[in-house]
Amino acid sequence: MKFKLVFITLIAMTLINSCTQKEVKEKITLDVSLIDTSFDPTEDFYHFANNGWLQKYPLPDDESRYGSFDQLAKETSKKVQTLVIELSKSEFEQGSIEQKIGDFYALGMDTAKINKQRLEPIQHELEKIKTINTQQDLLDQVAHFHLYGIGSMFYYGGTADAKNSEMIISTLNQSGLGMNDRDYYLNEDDRTKEIRKAYVSHLTEMFKLMGIDEEKAQENANTVMSIETRLAKASMTRLERRDPNATYNKMTYNDVKSRYNNMNWEDYFAGLSIENPGDIDVSQPLFFDELNKMIVDVPVQEWKVYFTWNLINSTANYLSSDFVAQDFEFYGKTMQGSKKMRERWRRVLNSTNNALGMAVGKKFTEKYFPAEAKERMITLVNNLKTAYAQRIEKLEWMSDETKEKALDKLKAVRVKIGYPDEWRDFSTLEVGREAYVINVLNGRRFNKEYDLSQIGKPVNKEEWFMTPQTVNAYYAPSLNEICFPAGILQPPFFYLNGDDAINYGGIGAVIGHEMSHGFDDKGRLYDKYGNLETWWTDEDSEKFDKRSQVLVDQFNEIVIVDDLHADGKLSLGENIADLGGLSIAYTAFQNARENNPQPETIDGYTPDQRFFLSWARVWSQNIREKEMIRRTKEDVHSLGINRVHGPIANMPEFHAAFDVKEGNVLYLPEEERASIW
Repeated sequence: MKFKLVFITLIAMTLINSCTQKEVKEKITLDVSLIDTSFDPTEDFYHFANNGWLQKYPLPDDESRYGSFDQLAKETSKKVQTLVIELSKSEFEQGSIEQKIGDFYALGMDTAKINKQRLEPIQHELEKIKTINTQQDLLDQVAHFHLYGIGSMFYYGGTADAKNSEMIISTLNQSGLGMNDRDYYLNEDDRTKEIRKAYVSHLTEMFKLMGIDEEKAQENANTVMSIETRLAKASMTRLERRDPNATYNKMTYNDVKSRYNNMNWEDYFAGLSIENPGDIDVSQPLFFDELNKMIVDVPVQEWKVYFTWNLINSTANYLSSDFVAQDFEFYGKTMQGSKKMRERWRRVLNSTNNALGMAVGKKFTEKYFPAEAKERMITLVNNLKTAYAQRIEKLEWMSDETKEKALDKLKAVRVKIGYPDEWRDFSTLEVGREAYVINVLNGRRFNKEYDLSQIGKPVNKEEWFMTPQTVNAYYAPSLNEICFPAGILQPPFFYLNGDDAINYGGIGAVIGHEMSHGFDDKGRLYDKYGNLETWWTDEDSEKFDKRSQVLVDQFNEIVIVDDLHADGKLSLGENIADLGGLSIAYTAFQNARENNPQPETIDGYTPDQRFFLSWARVWSQNIREKEMIRRTKEDVHSLGINRVHGPIANMPEFHAAFDVKEGNVLYLPEEERASIW
């Protein structure tokens, strides 16, 4: 990238987020006290917009990243906590949803009981692993683990058929690793080697906590590392997995049994109470080729060690404090750079949400989400759709044939706002006061059985993939739908009575971002029905790829730490959505101004300036170096500072709003700018 993003990224560790929940709730425009005019907006807009927070609110010890999303999530969690504590301290009829939520949370907070129990609640699972004697027993154990949400060997579940999006199909995916990415096992740079060394030490310590002596614990750790490394070598990279055509490989059940004939599939599906899984989308066939060999090559005794690790790794956070502390030592400190563990109430609340999220969400929206917010969001979404259509119609690089289909797809986008119209039934979920980890496992089983029950059925288009209290949003390509839970419809993203400039620069750009995912490098491969199908002309696809490559090249030049650069290809979809979403939101804002004129200035800033300031405020984030490195390797999203500077440097509207000229850091010549949507 010609402008100096390298310099900009070097100061990313000092980033900080926007105003507190209390402050933003009381304001209908930006808190200009957070703007630091000692920074030139044409050189470093990010810190110009946010440096007040940089000085005022240091990164908490229990966070590896803390930004607008994280802060709002924490404040929203406090609201949810209040609701849950009320339930945990009251008496309700056994089996009622109130009893289940209250007991789940209360037992998770009972550390005295959990510490006294230690491994006792999962002792029966450890004994079950000991009974494995033959190769034929392996997939029976894996099925049992999968039923309880314990990751092992591979993943099996249900998903919309990529080429028949009306139906749920079986899918097999690579999995089975204790570290979050294959590259941690395979890369040879010094940083990755240190992580591998720390991981083996972590494995050893975990086995020792189980009462295994030092020598045997080290042997077990090496066994696990050997198995996981072999799985990693057979795994697709994150970039390869972004190609939906490469990961769509439908096979008949008989074909799966024939090709992977060392794996006892009949026992596996019997363990999941599935008589016939039907056709199966094997996302990574070569991974299963290798796993099929490993079933024979790896001795049963070594698989038993691996299974023991799967169990402990999956349940450590719900066991006694020594297991929790060791889990944090590696995954929190080593991988993310966190100095301190999050407060227990936040961790337990997260587990409660994982098990009973929709039930909790129903109570959350009843208390905290006003009907007016949903109404205003519907208006904003419709305005963004109109603006997107206008931009598509004016595209010079796209043919009329593809434009017509693009407009059809945009028109067909389904919109979900706030909370679902239909709520899940939790009557069969068992929640008691026997053991916290048992409730967690029962919650996982409840959700897994629901997932499996959908296979072979039509897609439920009313289902939500996020709970209402979630501070996030999504686009689902197989459904061609966007969803904005109630959690994100709060400041600094959305102000019910806010200035249009900040709403369009905040939640408006988020709306545009999610819409743009339907037309990013991956989403554009799906038609308006959500089917994986070619609907572009070859010439238009070539033009799109050429324009997208500009973004890839720009982000590839960004230095994160030392010799580590941003991955422009891995983050391409999100970068396209950021640039597209902000551009679409700007057009929608200009349309809105025609009917709702804006004050010439508020606190000295013009409407266009407030629009871009709002965008910057949304992505402010304080982040540790280890977390920057981890996210650059694992996350398809760019770091906050680059989500601000990347799009605006390509937008002539930003150049005009802040008088950006040739020679400024954020100046890009017109011929070097990325322009897609």
